[in-house]
Amino acid sequence: MILGLIEEMKINKFLVFKKIVLLFFLLNITQSCTSSVEVAATLGKKYLITKDNNKINPNPVYKVGNKYKVKGKFYYPKKDMFYNKTGIASWYGPKFHGKLTANGEIYNQNALTAAHKTLPLPSSVKVTNLKNNKSLILRINDRGPFVNNRIIDLSSKAADLLDLKQNGTGLVRVTILQEQTIALEKLAKKGFFPEIKDLPKADTPNVIIPKKTIVKVEGISKDYIKKVHNKKINYDLNNLKGNYKIFIKLGVFTTLNSAELMKKKFSYVTKINIYKKIKNKKTFFHVKSGPYIKVNAVDKILSLLSRKGMQGAKIIIE
Repeated sequence: MILGLIEEMKINKFLVFKKIVLLFFLLNITQSCTSSVEVAATLGKKYLITKDNNKINPNPVYKVGNKYKVKGKFYYPKKDMFYNKTGIASWYGPKFHGKLTANGEIYNQNALTAAHKTLPLPSSVKVTNLKNNKSLILRINDRGPFVNNRIIDLSSKAADLLDLKQNGTGLVRVTILQEQTIALEKLAKKGFFPEIKDLPKADTPNVIIPKKTIVKVEGISKDYIKKVHNKKINYDLNNLKGNYKIFIKLGVFTTLNSAELMKKKFSYVTKINIYKKIKNKKTFFHVKSGPYIKVNAVDKILSLLSRKGMQGAKIIIE
């Protein structure tokens, strides 16, 4: 029996010795391994912990893209060198900072960029806050927003400069800048993705401005020209001065009967009416809900329409 205990003690010592040797072996390995891997060892166990496993490698490309579907709605990206629309802007920041954009760049919330659902990536747009007439030139390098028919998603920095961050949203006009968009496309196809401020400045020829210019317009009085020239719309989000109206357009029809059917179908929506408009000598009947004063009221109606299966509603600012 004593001999058995001695043998068992020898075996246990041998096992402990093996574990100690294994430990030193693993520690020596860690010194020769790259810094991206740490090895934590115990007697009999080891755990591999990979560092920088969330490291994002940018691979930006020029992109227009094919049609895609988000939340049951299709979007159709395209080049539109005459894009000029009004709508509601939102912004996105810390939650997406450092993540990949739709064209493979790294999103920087402190850069002057924005997301758009259909314009090419990258593109250049001028965004004007209709409340205070402040404007910025931004670079589109991401897709979105996909909430409540927003027209554009601004970076945190852009929202700050346009004074939109406090409210979270704001009424804006988005206008594409043709020359800068073309320049961004050419550079992107060569693998360069500069910020707007880093774009090469175009050479402008010297222009001789005449000292005096007289333009005569037949049939229009000087008083009328002065009145039109001095007219300025002061936009206000609370609509205190009533210079604009927010509508939700549900559909456009060429017959009154079809428009009335649409109105009846969405009778649960408040302030729904039919508006007759003539364009190019053709008559159209617009079914719209509104006018609304505040953005959150519009959001509630859009959410209601979405739950009812209506995905084609659009925000119109008039």
